[in-house]
Parts: sequence; structure tokens; C-alpha cells
Amino acid sequence: MNEQEFRDILGLGHELSGVEFKGPGSRTDKAFFAQVARAALGMSNRRDGGLIVIGVGEDESGAPVPLGLSVDQLATWGYDSFADSLDEYADPNVVFELQRISLDGMDFVVIKVAEFDDIPVLCSKSYESSLRKGACYVRPRRKPETTEIASQEDMRDLLDIATDKRLRKFIRQATSVGLPITAYTVADDSDRFDDQIADFLGS
Repeated sequence: MNEQEFRDILGLGHELSGVEFKGPGSRTDKAFFAQVARAALGMSNRRDGGLIVIGVGEDESGAPVPLGLSVDQLATWGYDSFADSLDEYADPNVVFELQRISLDGMDFVVIKVAEFDDIPVLCSKSYESSLRKGACYVRPRRKPETTEIASQEDMRDLLDIATDKRLRKFIRQATSVGLPITAYTVADDSDRFDDQIADFLGS
């Protein structure tokens, strides 16, 4: 991500399903990190993943306010240290990229979380009220926040992603062993009736 792209994200004026802002904080602050981990789990279960921007607060209207990270806070957000900390809460592991960005004399961290690779990511460890072991966190359509699955719509979205992945995997495996993959349609009642009449008439 370059400086202009980062400005564009801040210029949105609010969070999106695929963009979550977090104020300044240190990775070693357990309460703060639990909030970041929760967001990462939710983004990983979203189609195409999403971004977590650390160092951006909000004003009374909810609009993003760039605050930046202190030198000491920024030093805690290394790729390896973040991966180790996040792995404690994720099963399977979350795939991500971590980038430090400077803008107008302030430093920020942008975490680009990838969509889960094979199966949805579950929370593997509880932390106070922020994280619950066994929970499946998502980013619902109706509001840009991270929540546990609470509706059939959220569950359907997650299952659609998983189904697409399993289908693509099956096609790759079938193709690799020479199994032909052809498109097909499911016959409706009228088609089946016509076939039965044809069989009866011997045609």
C-alpha cells in the first residue's frame, strides 16, 4: 500500500466491512491485542479478507482521526512477533501481511488479512470479554464490526465461501488425475416426465 492509497482509506470517513480502524496501542498490551486479534479472525472469515489499520482513532461522529503510534508502540508490531501472538488465538492460522506506513509525520501499521485458505478460522483461546474459545467471528453485511455468527445470513455467507473453496479444490484434483469435468444441469419434473413417456413409447 502506498501513501495515496492510505490517504484514500482514511478519506472514506468511516469503517467498512473490509476496513477496521484501531487506535494507538502496543502489541504487548493484552487487552488491546485481543481487540486486534478479534478483528483479524473476523476478516479472515470474510470473502477477500480485509484491512486492520492501527493508529487511527475516531471522533464523536465515528469519523477516522489519524493519531499515529509512538516509537515504543510501533516497535512492538513486527511481522514475526504479531504472527506468534495471533497464532495463540487462531485455529487454523490467519494468513496476513503487515506493513508500516508513515504519513504526515505519523506512523501507522496496516495488517492485510487474507481470506481463510481451506476452512473457516475459529478462536482457539478466550480473553476476558473480547474473545471466546470456539467462537467463529465474522464481519456481517449489516454493520462494519466483528461479531460472532448471529444470523442465518452470516452463516450462509461463510458456508458459501467454504463451498466455493472445496469445489475449486475438487476441480483442481480431478483435473490433475485426468478426470473430465463437464457442466451439467439438474432435470426438473417436466424433463423427467418427458423421459418417462419416451421410455414408455420406446422412442
